[in-house]
Order: sequence, then C-alpha cells, then structure tokens
Amino acid sequence: MNYSVCILAAGKGSRTQLDFNKVFFKFSDGTSVLDRSVNLFNEDPDCKEIILVVAKHEQEYVEKLYQNLDKVKITIGGKTRQESVSHGLRLVCSEHVFIHDGARPYLNMEEVNKLKQTLSDYDACLLMVPSVDTVKIVENGFVKESLDRSLLYNAQTPQCFKTSLLKECHQKALEDQREATDDAQLVEWYSNTLIKVVTGNASNIKITNPGDLPK
Repeated sequence: MNYSVCILAAGKGSRTQLDFNKVFFKFSDGTSVLDRSVNLFNEDPDCKEIILVVAKHEQEYVEKLYQNLDKVKITIGGKTRQESVSHGLRLVCSEHVFIHDGARPYLNMEEVNKLKQTLSDYDACLLMVPSVDTVKIVENGFVKESLDRSLLYNAQTPQCFKTSLLKECHQKALEDQREATDDAQLVEWYSNTLIKVVTGNASNIKITNPGDLPK
C-alpha cells in the first residue's frame, strides 16, 4: 500500500533544556533524532514521499541534510501543530498519509507494517498503548473522579488516514477555528469514521524532557 508521511519537526522542544531543536540531537552513532524517522520511511518502498515540516529558520539546514534523498519534500510549519500538519497535507500526493512526530525516533518497521495493513480495511488508525497509570479527574486541586484504567490508552504517532478524510477534517476545524490535541481528534469531531487502534510499543516515546534524550 502506497502512502506519504508528514514528519513534524518545527517545534522548539524547550522542555529538553537544549539550545537547539531537539530533533537534531544526535545518538552515539552520529544519526540525529530526525534521521531515525527519515531513514525508516526512506527504506520503505511503500512510502512514496517524506514531507518534512520544519521551522523557517531551519529550512536551509534541513534541505542540505536530505538533499540526496529523492523522497524528501520540505515545507514550513505553522504557529500550532495543527497548522503545521495542514501545511504538510498540501504537498501530499498519495491516497493515504501518516502523520508522525519527528521527536519519536524509536518507531520500527513492524509497527509501520501493522499500520499499513490496518489502512487496507479502515480509513483511520493510530498507534496506542494501554495506560499503566491510574488517571483521575481533578477540579480545584481535589480529586473528583477516578477513571477506569482498562478503557484508557495513550496515543502515539504515526496516526494514519485516508488523505481526503484528513484534509476535509482539517478544513472544517479551520472554518470553526477549533484546535485539537491531535489529528485523530479532528476525525472524531468532523466525521463518523471509525478510528482503529493499533497496539504500539511503550518504547515509541516522544522526546520531551532532558531524561528522554538518547544517551
């Protein structure tokens, strides 16, 4: 199944306490956090284009990094994650699209293959892992309610969609000036499409804090 991937890499990642974009942080082998995702999708023959959504001031740097990869296209991110995805979607040519966080370097091909297989039967799916913590609703500093942990999952990326579906949902959100936490939520709001859960791996973390940085 052919698909495109939008990799979001325009964030600052200030919580990592780095003085540069965390996606450029390097592993001991010299590859960067962003390289790991780009290389993974570049090696998949089903992935027809890799759309990197980057900050304007880093565009030239990223262009030089991946100038030898024919699949790579580059566009500028927006003020929000949702706007950045919308910018990436403008370049998508495939019938299906993966949306992936550039700060998740531990995705593996097994998970990508499971997502591709799921897209053969559903128009929307995403990687998720069961919550290992008890989640409580808190109001004004006091516990109001404990939620049933067996029903709770943590969303990861990639989140995968029929491209026309995701574009339509983004357009409706733009018209409503409504901001979602992720792309799957837009599909929840603006369509009746079933979003299939694909069990992911707890190792597929998003690098957020200093302790998440590769050693």
